[in-house]
Amino acid sequence: MVALVAIGCATVGVSLPPEIKVAELEPSGHAARPPGCTMPILNADPLTAFRKVAIIEGIGNVFEDDAAVEKAVREKACETGADAIIVHTRKRQTSESITGYYINAIAIVYEPEGDNAAARRAESQRH
Repeated sequence: MVALVAIGCATVGVSLPPEIKVAELEPSGHAARPPGCTMPILNADPLTAFRKVAIIEGIGNVFEDDAAVEKAVREKACETGADAIIVHTRKRQTSESITGYYINAIAIVYEPEGDNAAARRAESQRH
């Protein structure tokens, strides 16, 4: 009986789905991609011209692994119509109220090369 009470009082790990927040910076100009789309993950800015279209943050609790959070971030990037995401921060974090995994990424779309793309890049760098 004592063993059953002890088991009943033990905390059970609950794995909640990762929490994903998206802040649109500008419209991508592309339709949303289908769920499970191929979304390249970059660790630095690409060498080709691109636009930043959204900030995507993913947080998973202690019972989620980094792969689950990364998958959820990719899914949200697919919804924005992005061509790729650039991961700025990827870490396991612990505080008084939360322990889990955190990803901060930027969804991007590649710019077509040409005079208009160069003019848009110059304009965006002035802001």
